[in-house]
Parts: sequence; C-alpha cells; structure tokens
Amino acid sequence: MVFQRKDGGNTRRILVLITVLLLMLSVAGCGTKTKRPSYPGDDGDSVTFVDDMGRKVTIKRPERIVSLAPSSTEILFALGLGDKVVGVDDYSDYPADVSKIDKVGGYNKPSLEKIVALKPDLVLADIIHEETVKKLEELGIPVAVVSPQDLEGVLTSIRWIGIATGANEQAAQLEAKLLERIRLVDEKVATIPQEERPWVYYEVFSDPIMTAGPNTLSSELIVRAGGRNIAYDAATDYPEVSPEAIVSRNPDVIIFPEVHGTGSVQAETIKNRPGWGTIKAIQNGRLYSIDANIISRSGPRVVEALEQLVQLFYQE
Repeated sequence: MVFQRKDGGNTRRILVLITVLLLMLSVAGCGTKTKRPSYPGDDGDSVTFVDDMGRKVTIKRPERIVSLAPSSTEILFALGLGDKVVGVDDYSDYPADVSKIDKVGGYNKPSLEKIVALKPDLVLADIIHEETVKKLEELGIPVAVVSPQDLEGVLTSIRWIGIATGANEQAAQLEAKLLERIRLVDEKVATIPQEERPWVYYEVFSDPIMTAGPNTLSSELIVRAGGRNIAYDAATDYPEVSPEAIVSRNPDVIIFPEVHGTGSVQAETIKNRPGWGTIKAIQNGRLYSIDANIISRSGPRVVEALEQLVQLFYQE
C-alpha cells in the first residue's frame, strides 16, 4: 500500500496544512530541499553570499539582528550572539532568555512595522517570508534567507551565520561538537543489520492522521537513528493517511510529538483507536513522545532528537 493523501474537503485540508506548518515552525517549504547558501566572501567590513532564496546579499557585521524563524534564533543563541538579537518571531521560545526579547509577530506573517521599529542591520528570514523579504529590500534593510531542511543544512547554516556575524570560532566549535555526536550515532547504527532495524510510524498530526514522508527532516532523523520510516513511499512530505494504512504497515515503534505536556493524553488516544490494538508497537508498549521542537525545528537541537531516537529504538 502506497501512502497517499486521502481525498477530502479543500478548506479543511488547507486549515490542517496551516496547522502542520505552524507545528513544524522553521521547517519551511514542508521539507523540500533548497539550495544551500554559498559561503560568504569576507572583505573585513562586510560579507557577500547567495542565500537560500538564491539572492546575492552583502551585509556589514550586524549589531542588531531580527530573527523570523525559531531555528535561526536557536543558532544565534548557540553561537553566543543573544546580546545582538533585538527581535524574534512569536514562536521563538528557546533558550529561556528569548522571552525577554521583543516579538515581531507570527512565524508565517511577521509585522513589518515592528521589524522596522527595531532598526535591525540584519534580518534572518525563512523561505516562506518572500513577501516580507521584498518589502525589507525596498526599505533598504539587509535581509538574508536561511532555511535549513536537513542535518547537513543545519550545519551549513551554523557555519554561514558564524561567518556572517563574525562568530567564526564559535561556529566551528559548535559544528565540531555536533559532528562528533552525529558520528557516535552513525557508528552505532552502522553495526545494526537493515532487517533488524525497527519500522517506525511518526504521527505528525492526529486529526486527520498525518505522518512524515521520506523527504522531511523528521524522516531523516528516524532513518539516521536506525529506524525505518513506514511512510518511505509517501508521495508528499506530510501525507494524510487512513488508520487502516497504519495498521497494515504494523510499525514496531510509534513516535509522536509532545506539545505542552500532552504526551500521556496523546498516547491514550493513539492506543484506543479502533483496530490499533493489533499493532506491534502498541502490543509491546513501544509508544513514545518526543519534544515537537527538537524533532521538527531545524536548529542545533536536532542532534538531541537524533540521540533520543536511537535510545528509544534500541532501549539504551
């Protein structure tokens, strides 16, 4: 059975997709791979590069940065640049110090007025902010699009933001630490035969039931952690699937994103679905929640999600 989007009302589907987009936050473009930015050329006072929207951008070393995506916000703070961040989108919530920073509106439609009022010398935008990017360009405000879609993209974005902000050394150190943690995961998974790796169902959304297709960050993390995504043949990034399709795939492990401490309620909902008691994951008690942000937000903490998935799959 091939996972495909089920037929349904267009209005309802649009509302669901908007909800999923907000859940995914900074995984803009719904997992579609985008061209990585070129490495900045540094002439001392400014850097020039091609960003994730294919725009050639030249910026001076920034002192006042506005981030429009939670992933960029996390990278900036991980590089020790929190004191230069003067504005963030409403969904940026990590680390805790972000709560003290001015908010510029929703992730999907930030307030241009609020951004301009903060007088930034750099705005970090995402792929979905095309309209905002154009308006900022017209106002002469430097803006760069950073939209990592996979693990490699996260590392590249860390490197790029480090160079663009003068935090080269911090970026190199952070990248090295993350690469070492990834290496340890790869080393362990390499010893596990393909046929012994668990089949995994990741429930992105529960009503309607939606999962993550093979070209998403979540799926990459599952596979890299030694799992096999039951939606490996999905035709879209976040397909809507029937309960019967999940039962027929009979996953060994079920993973779902936990939001605001609702994990136990979600687990009971999944377990009590008609017919799902025959699924191996439920029969064997292998139903696990994971922080929605670390598995879907393309920032440094994706490596934490990778490590957690390995532990869940292999009970370490």
